[in-house]
Amino acid sequence: MELPVQLRTASKSMAGKLDIGMRQVHSNFQARSVLRSIESQQGPANSRAIRQANQYAKEVLGSATYAPWLHVYTAINGSFQEGWIPDNYYAFVVGPRKGGAIARIVTIKSFTNRVLKSEAIPDIAYSLAGHFYSRDFRPVPAGEIASVLFDRHDRVFFKTDGLSQGRGVSILTRDDFRMGAPRLPDGVFQSPIRQHGFFAGISPNSTATLRVTTAKNADGSVAVKAAYLRGGRAADSIVSCQTHVRVPLDKRTGELSETGYMQDWRKIDQHPDTGFRFAGNRIPHFEDIVALCTSLHESCPHFLCIGWDTCVNADDKVEIMEWNARYNDIKFSEATTGPCFRGLGWEDLWKQA
Repeated sequence: MELPVQLRTASKSMAGKLDIGMRQVHSNFQARSVLRSIESQQGPANSRAIRQANQYAKEVLGSATYAPWLHVYTAINGSFQEGWIPDNYYAFVVGPRKGGAIARIVTIKSFTNRVLKSEAIPDIAYSLAGHFYSRDFRPVPAGEIASVLFDRHDRVFFKTDGLSQGRGVSILTRDDFRMGAPRLPDGVFQSPIRQHGFFAGISPNSTATLRVTTAKNADGSVAVKAAYLRGGRAADSIVSCQTHVRVPLDKRTGELSETGYMQDWRKIDQHPDTGFRFAGNRIPHFEDIVALCTSLHESCPHFLCIGWDTCVNADDKVEIMEWNARYNDIKFSEATTGPCFRGLGWEDLWKQA
């Protein structure tokens, strides 16, 4: 017997609340783990600042459940600052207003260039429903796809639709096609990027990326709100969120902070493998990166906030490796260079929920 509409709606609502509740628990477990790691390295966080964070979470953000990430930000900074957006508040309160259902488009990597229409995206070809297509979406016979992919490159990256954070990324060579085209899920083939010498000096074995976060202001204009550098370790062929080295930078000038962070939030002043010192260095062509990310976001005003993974190639051209308009990481920037989103009214969004 089919359930009444009201009962089905209530069941879905209850299931949704349960899911969010479990994700909140997981997020705060992660925050407490990060806090323990930070405090084990630099001592307990300032107790007065922690009390300020607790009060801010309850009175301004509407719930004590948002306090743990504020504790992390406080521990990194040594003091509390009004205007911080906790990671879980961003996910569960700001997130639903970031673009709604349309934000799911960004997870479909094979559809990215249909939306952005930019030469800065290194797509070569696509795998869709068991068929292959060129960059301009013309069908390519399976027997000819290897020629398209390896005409200029000895290897390519394949990124599976719907996955992120380095998951679903494969490196393919012509040898993978000698017995015929492999069966692949929907996704995009992208050319390898020969990175600018500045980035090669930091992360020679994997392409270093610059994460740029853009957001819409109260008047609808778009601006860069945060940026940081991500580099891989010596054993990495792809920069991984499990091992990456992150370095905050000045969003106005592109100058690197003198302090970087390991995955466990341990502070460092140079890359642990290459010895690259952060202080005194500036991202090359940073103005071009800012201009590109801003203009692309302006072309998609449906989205409140977007995270862009960019790089500069050996020909001094900016390339877009990923974009994320659903859940893009803000906690690192908030902790190290925030509050990044002050003045946007996000702290009041919970009242509209």
